[in-house]
Amino acid sequence: MNDSLITVRYVKALYQLAEEEEKQNFVEKDIKVILSSIMESQIFKDFLSSPLLKSSEKEKLIDKIFKNKIQELTLKFLHLLIENKREMYLRNICLHFIQYHKHNQGISEASITTACPLSSLYKKEIFDFISKKFKLKIELKEKVDPSIIGGFILRIEDQQINASLNTQLNKIKRELINS
Repeated sequence: MNDSLITVRYVKALYQLAEEEEKQNFVEKDIKVILSSIMESQIFKDFLSSPLLKSSEKEKLIDKIFKNKIQELTLKFLHLLIENKREMYLRNICLHFIQYHKHNQGISEASITTACPLSSLYKKEIFDFISKKFKLKIELKEKVDPSIIGGFILRIEDQQINASLNTQLNKIKRELINS
């Protein structure tokens, strides 16, 4: 079975259960905790992918790590993955679940790249402007890239507005060369 099909099926099943119990936001937080554990610990990654450990041993260790830290629903989901020998897909399931949740909540991702960090006041103004202008709920991420010299690059989903000084200078340079 295709890796992405497995991921999508498990994500949709977990999301549907979370919706029935009205715990989508709680489960998303749990998923972020689990993903963080996967991303930060090579030992945890190795544990998940180890064919030498029995499913029962993996379940016990999962309980020790996550019991009382995540929802019972999420913990049962982890057990199900282990029982079905799908724990090696957990990272992709977590990533896809977060995106699926954002999509269902109508949240779009936006990123702004600037030459230096923005003050919290400017971040709020930009956030408010984008939300009103594009009529979207957004999650704004900030990136700093000194190579753009000044201005900004704004990305909202698959749209980009490049108002960086570096781009403007390159545009002038091309026009001077071509004239």
